[in-house]
Amino acid sequence: MSNTINIDMKRVVLCVPDPWNYYDQFEHCCIMTVNPDNTPARQKYLLDNSDWSIKVTQNGVEYRDGGDYPNEKIFWYTSGTTGDSKFYSFSQAQIDHCVDTIIQAYNITANDRYVGIMPLWHAHGQAFYWLTKRIKCQAHFMSVPELRNMPKYSPTFITAVPDMLKVVSQLDFDQNLRFIRSASVALPDQLFQTLKDKFNLPIIEAFGMTESLSHCFTNPLDGEQRIGTVGLPSGIEATIKSGQLHIRGFSVFTSDWYNTGDLADQDEYGYYRILGRVKDRISIKGYKIDPNSIELQLYEKLSDIGDCVIFGNEVVNCIYTGTINIDEIINCLIDIHPACRPAFIQRAETIPLDGNGKLSRLWLINNFKCR
Repeated sequence: MSNTINIDMKRVVLCVPDPWNYYDQFEHCCIMTVNPDNTPARQKYLLDNSDWSIKVTQNGVEYRDGGDYPNEKIFWYTSGTTGDSKFYSFSQAQIDHCVDTIIQAYNITANDRYVGIMPLWHAHGQAFYWLTKRIKCQAHFMSVPELRNMPKYSPTFITAVPDMLKVVSQLDFDQNLRFIRSASVALPDQLFQTLKDKFNLPIIEAFGMTESLSHCFTNPLDGEQRIGTVGLPSGIEATIKSGQLHIRGFSVFTSDWYNTGDLADQDEYGYYRILGRVKDRISIKGYKIDPNSIELQLYEKLSDIGDCVIFGNEVVNCIYTGTINIDEIINCLIDIHPACRPAFIQRAETIPLDGNGKLSRLWLINNFKCR
């Protein structure tokens, strides 16, 4: 089909390694960004659910006449582990509300310099792309393999997942760096301390999800950054019902209270802690075991352990990294609770991730044929 359709209000899918170079070309479209390295099956699944009119790949541009979406600016999707992604659209007004919240939380101005290492097909990375457009600060985007080149661009702040921040902790930055933000995955206490000791500046753990435009909690920039918490509500309302986190706000995909599926509590200062996912709970003879809680206790009790993940439906299973003796881990799990005696435990060089590059306990159960 030739480019004869009116592309305004249409959905465009960007399936390229450098989507930041294309966004301005589709100012009046709804933009969906997908990882060009997805498997063919994953790519087909996303495209089949997008009702796209324009598809941009490294091989060129393809057109078809999909639907009109006049109130949408972005079309996002959750990672999904078995082809069951959820899809959400957001308006420009919702994006502006979210990025204004982030700007205010971290005192970001046009004088800041941002170096984006989070992919733009990840909600975390794309939110900060829109922030740079909103605040008009200097921005440079790079792919993950270029991460070690970050210092030459002199960023004034960094936001990334913990795995990337491990590399950041090995780099040297100039005095312009103001703070480091971690989100998307829980920040291990040891990495928090490593970053704090190395850079002597605020290390901020935040929390968000696709359903809330990637940002809804943060530790304060100017105030106490409480290790092991995701901080306080930021731009949203939050409450805990029956141990589960619910949120509501303009940047959330629904106007109703949304049950995030996260187990949560608050400490004595009102800071929120994410304890795990309801669906990841392990049920053993009436006991409800939260994998995230067990992992944190292993990190606290076993200084020689590397990374670890606890998973299972009816029994506790464990994969770990590092040179620690396996019996130490087994004995520690039994000490935490007799029901935590592992049915399966295995050392790995790195913790296995699913096809989307994420930690999925369900995928681990299926992949390792565990109960």
